[in-house]
Amino acid sequence: MANATPKVTLGQYKGLAITRHVRPVLERTVEQEITHRCRLHAYYTPSDGPAKRGDKVNFDAEGFRGGQPIPDSKNENASILLGTGRLTPAIERAFYGHKAGDSFEVAFTYPQDFQLEELAGVEAVFRIQLHAVAEKHTPEANEDFARSRGFDSLEAMRAEIRKEKQALHEAAADRKAGQELLDMAGANLTVDLPEPRIAAEAEREYKQLEAKLQKSGIPLETYCKSCRTSPEGLRKSFRASAEKRLRSLLAAKAISEAEGIVAHKDEVEAEYRRLAAHHNTPEAEIRKLLAPDAVAAALVAQKVQAFLLANAQVTSVTDPAPQGAAAAKEG
Repeated sequence: MANATPKVTLGQYKGLAITRHVRPVLERTVEQEITHRCRLHAYYTPSDGPAKRGDKVNFDAEGFRGGQPIPDSKNENASILLGTGRLTPAIERAFYGHKAGDSFEVAFTYPQDFQLEELAGVEAVFRIQLHAVAEKHTPEANEDFARSRGFDSLEAMRAEIRKEKQALHEAAADRKAGQELLDMAGANLTVDLPEPRIAAEAEREYKQLEAKLQKSGIPLETYCKSCRTSPEGLRKSFRASAEKRLRSLLAAKAISEAEGIVAHKDEVEAEYRRLAAHHNTPEAEIRKLLAPDAVAAALVAQKVQAFLLANAQVTSVTDPAPQGAAAAKEG
């Protein structure tokens, strides 16, 4: 029974007062996004000039050791963007200055820790036939580019980007406010918390921090001094965090039951698909990591937070624009 859910009596969870903070959309952010979109729509044209960083090259290559071909070293019609680190530096440098149609050789020594032991430290020669060089062209951020992307003007493109960024900031503000409201609801619970569970969670976090500091070569005392605390103070803060998290979890469960908030099967399936797309990971891998009950619980918690926000006394404010280094991090 040690893991049994403690009995909970809900306190106030509707009508809670909160200030919802929204990040401003900076004009610098808008211009950076336009620049990013220009780069995304860069294109390449054939070049008769020598290959340089940023060019795309098409070539054949094969490695030789003592005049004999190295097994599995042959590549035909390979395409590489120079400067992206996909080629060994010594081989990439050999492309620079050569034009389409050139043949050349480059000496290369495999590193001592090469994954194939039979090639570790081996001196080789790669023979390369350069078929084509293509030069990159990035569109300018002007009216023509905006129209090519389906906008009436560059200013219309800016307006749409502002709208998109604003929507992202509004959603982030909702998530933060929803979590804060859930924490408030958790603080208002009447419940006998399982002290061993909280103590174990706090100690686990403390040990994780110790291991992380040890790996980084930072003494615990130095870390505590920089944080203006002590080892005992850290333990107290971890315990407070563990209690806060548990209260929030219990509040989400109790509120979902009181308000009939559930996650339906089709919503769970849709969330698996969303997570797979977001993390660019096969859905089957996501399912191995996350059980349906865990996905459903996360969705219910999100719905509870949205419910709390919809039933709260909300004051929304737009935060002032950050200055200096903080502004550079604004997205």
